Amino acid sequence: MDLQTVRRRVRRKRRRWERFGWRKMVARPAHELRWRLSSPEAIEGWTEERLAPDGAYWLFLLGLNNSGTSILRNLLASHPEVRSLPTEGQLLTPALPLGPQHGVGRNWTKRLDVFRLTEADDPEPARRARYDWAWLYEPGRGILLEKSPPNTIRSRWLQANFRPARFLAITRHPYAVCEGIRRRTGLPLEDGARHWTVGNELLLEDAGHLDECLMLTYEELTERTDDVLREAEGFLGLRVPIDRALLERPIPMHNIGGRPQRIQNLNARSVERLADEELAAIDAVAGPLMERLGYARGRQALELISE
Repeated sequence: MDLQTVRRRVRRKRRRWERFGWRKMVARPAHELRWRLSSPEAIEGWTEERLAPDGAYWLFLLGLNNSGTSILRNLLASHPEVRSLPTEGQLLTPALPLGPQHGVGRNWTKRLDVFRLTEADDPEPARRARYDWAWLYEPGRGILLEKSPPNTIRSRWLQANFRPARFLAITRHPYAVCEGIRRRTGLPLEDGARHWTVGNELLLEDAGHLDECLMLTYEELTERTDDVLREAEGFLGLRVPIDRALLERPIPMHNIGGRPQRIQNLNARSVERLADEELAAIDAVAGPLMERLGYARGRQALELISE
């Protein structure tokens, strides 16, 4: 085994310990053994007891990579009526597919045969995911928050198998999303544009099938944060508002600087990193959906963002 492989395995192990915490990692074999040896009825009873769903509901965040879901998740997770997982739910259960397992990394819209789910698809993975997540949510009552980017194209399946459920969906200008994907993965801008287009087309298509869904944009969230939070608080039925003091503090987010920042619209910084021909390449793929969502094209986008 070469040194690079050893380092990769060590990093993978460290990430798992960071996600679960040492207590959960020590107890994980027992959790797996319970799943293998218990009856379906016993598993369901244990899961429901842990989730304490009476009066609560599942809250799924929908939105592509680099679209602002992490900002939204951090704000919501701070609320005393919300229970959140230590990281993306897709990383905490073997029930859901992961991009690297299928050779697509963050560009999971390339494998719709794997990641695209509706109410017509197999409900069994949901039973395992509920079991694994129930183990990781803090005991008690409250809204069950979950954020995994591929939720964007499987919201109908989530609604069918996690009841009751509500959804917050967020979109962002494709220039910023594509630049962020390229910066973090090295994928060509055209691949990012196809990912943005396919993912958001399916998001909009599926939203019409959801009973409780609030559509937001990154631009509104970062420029009119207080207004958006009031709208979300009403939609979620929160009894007390989200602490507005958070808006004055740096929070973890995926950004160009790679460090915590106060909430702000960083689209202009992304657009400035793209040449005119690169903007045109994104337009060629994403243009029709950009117009549908009201996003400006070319350098006009930078002018509007900067106003």
